[in-house]
Amino acid sequence: MSLFSKLHYHVRMTQHKITTYLNQGNKPLGRLLTRVQQLNQWNQWLFESLSDDYPLSNHCQIVNFDRNSLIVIVDSANWLVRLRFLIPGLIQKLKKYPGLEATQAICCKVKPPHQAKFSTPGKRRRMTLSVGSASAIREIAQEIKDDTLRKILEKMAEH
Repeated sequence: MSLFSKLHYHVRMTQHKITTYLNQGNKPLGRLLTRVQQLNQWNQWLFESLSDDYPLSNHCQIVNFDRNSLIVIVDSANWLVRLRFLIPGLIQKLKKYPGLEATQAICCKVKPPHQAKFSTPGKRRRMTLSVGSASAIREIAQEIKDDTLRKILEKMAEH
């Protein structure tokens, strides 16, 4: 048996043990696994039902089924508008699948994909003043009678 075969066998056995553990009884992890599998199946059916509009199917995801309504998120308002036009026919297609027969509505929400932060936390960008702005702040500071405020304005004008 090759090293790859041994490794593959070990991974399969580990997955089997984990799945067996999660499926035992009414453990919270088992219920969570069941829910994830259900959502995955529903999303597969959604993908198949939107096969005529392939680009759209890559931007939609079912996240819940509540009170006979499917909750679907899309990653932009553009895809949301496109999906809304297809809802009547989509409901009829999805009703054919087990567990979705009671679907009466599809509620769509926009949730943009996670975006990288533009600045690093803790680092602040130093602001700079134009020469004209600094001069105007200095002039205002000279007319201020409150010492504390005048010092703050003078310090601001230095930067």
